[in-house]
Amino acid sequence: MKKNNKITGRNIAVIIITLTIVCSAFGCIGGDKPSEKRSTAQWVPPERPYVKSIDTSQLKLGVPSDATITIFNNGNEAVTKEKIVLTATAVKMDDWKTNIGMKGVSAEDKTEEYTLEFDDRIEGGELHELCAEFNLPEKVETKIGKVSIAGTYHVVIKVYANDDLIGEKILTDLHLT
Repeated sequence: MKKNNKITGRNIAVIIITLTIVCSAFGCIGGDKPSEKRSTAQWVPPERPYVKSIDTSQLKLGVPSDATITIFNNGNEAVTKEKIVLTATAVKMDDWKTNIGMKGVSAEDKTEEYTLEFDDRIEGGELHELCAEFNLPEKVETKIGKVSIAGTYHVVIKVYANDDLIGEKILTDLHLT
């Protein structure tokens, strides 16, 4: 009797299953590489003002809404000037007609920037909340009339204290309605 040396689909399946079992048993699939292991060191706050948190859950279109930025001044100098810069770039609109119309629009024309300045005094060792109120429109005027701008945005919020950048939050898929 002659033996057939062809590799069949069944043989390939057996080989793949065997390799998978062996690799998972010996750790060659998945797991952390030494460069990917998380640091076990505890985070130490910088000895300067820094952004403790940025809450954007209240941002909405068509009504005054706000983002709450919490700053902790861990430095020795008082902070006397704060600035918040919000940059929003439209990624995808909820209305399909508006979304199609946005295809030919430049990234610059899809982007809006809002700057808010404060003069609150934050002493060293103090925690302070800034309420950044934005009045984002629900609709904008275009060549075809007013259109809804509800949709998904790429948003960058930068926070400055005494003209130094102290924190940034990047929201890649913020959905505004």
